[in-house]
Amino acid sequence: MTSLFAPLALTAAVLVAATALGWLSARLVLPGGRLVGAEVLAWSFAMGCALVAAAAAASFALSLRSVGAVAGFLGLLVAGIARRWRPKSQPGETPPGAAALSIESGSVWLDRVLGLAILLAVALYTLRALTEPMWSNDFLAIWGLKGRGLFFARGIPATLRLPQYGFSHPEYPLGLPLLYAGLASIVGTWDDQALALLFPCVQGATALALYGWLRRRGAERTLALAAAALLSLLAPLYSAFATGMAEVPFAFAGLLFATALSDALDRTDAGATNRLCLASFLCAAVKNEGLFLAVAGAVIAVVSGSPRRRRAAAGAILPAAGVAAAQRLVVGNVPLRDFDFSLLSVRIAELPGRVAADLGAALSVAAPSWLALLALAALFAAGRRTAHGDRILALAAASFTAYLVLPVLAVLGPAWLISTSFARTSTALAPMVAAGITARLSGAASAAAEDPRESEGRAERPIPSTPAS
Repeated sequence: MTSLFAPLALTAAVLVAATALGWLSARLVLPGGRLVGAEVLAWSFAMGCALVAAAAAASFALSLRSVGAVAGFLGLLVAGIARRWRPKSQPGETPPGAAALSIESGSVWLDRVLGLAILLAVALYTLRALTEPMWSNDFLAIWGLKGRGLFFARGIPATLRLPQYGFSHPEYPLGLPLLYAGLASIVGTWDDQALALLFPCVQGATALALYGWLRRRGAERTLALAAAALLSLLAPLYSAFATGMAEVPFAFAGLLFATALSDALDRTDAGATNRLCLASFLCAAVKNEGLFLAVAGAVIAVVSGSPRRRRAAAGAILPAAGVAAAQRLVVGNVPLRDFDFSLLSVRIAELPGRVAADLGAALSVAAPSWLALLALAALFAAGRRTAHGDRILALAAASFTAYLVLPVLAVLGPAWLISTSFARTSTALAPMVAAGITARLSGAASAAAEDPRESEGRAERPIPSTPAS
């Protein structure tokens, strides 16, 4: 049995190098001086992972030997483009609530405890992820199988196109398997256990992205840290079972997409639309739901009333559509094998019974979490309407509705799909829900901090008259 230390250390080094390369490239989407440092690190990590996956795809397609060299070339190429066309913020571009960054009312000790809680959550998830090789059913049958096949075949294995491999869902995007294959190619070996290090890194990047965005949009440090800590401690998402599957990366990509969409509609900075394009690409490359998320984001942009709605809608939908087109070009027009769309036409009479079964199964799955759902409802009610937070909650609600409705069309029946995937896929929406609810709470806190008596005094105070010349 080989030692875990060497491949684990190499995987860690590759992830660090990819993040550094992503930092150079991410200047294309990160205008200077506009983003909090935590958010910059999160976007740099996302860009680095995208570069590794893109390098693997290019290497396999062009029969190139070194994925690492291709990743370095792509990173330097994008960095050069970013240096020439880096978005420049205008003097009038100030994110709503930015002035609140210098006003803090929380305890320094409480902030330290919350920061330690985040570190502890990442450490615990690292322990859960690395204790044994990734073992979940979807990793073995879908994501890991494809990643291993890409790594050893240096391309899409012909065997995965055979009908008997339909269980591996050829219609699923190849972004995560390509990332697996790219990391393994740079390390030089396929190691299921060492590759699991990717997932605690994604967890940490998600916490950084949430904290950084909330701070930039006006939330106090304690509130932003509390949101990031609670999210990081969400065991159903950051579990040993979820390690290797697409939910953890999709939760990260979904948060990036939602925050970038809100920024683009408010034009908090000149790079917001570029970030939205990158996040749209990431979402569609990880899961099929990413395309739906992009469509929902485009719809929200169109109805938002923002003067930048057309640009934001295009940034939301076009990159995801490009990924979907590339997927069809590579694997062909493969139907969604889990769903029977004849239920919408020739078998429409079965729908009422299926809807009832779907709702019953969903209620049974949600029943054990009634206390957590009640707490979320209370936090939502305690908040205050904020456009940048409510958009994100609308996006999460659209995705949740899709997860709830689609099992009606499941080939094996609604109860089967609800029982096997509803809780897992819905939990991946947690980062978006955390961002939206915390933004609402931040708005309520800002409103409560204003002294109404002082405001009335300013209104009633006479304006001194200027002496006549």
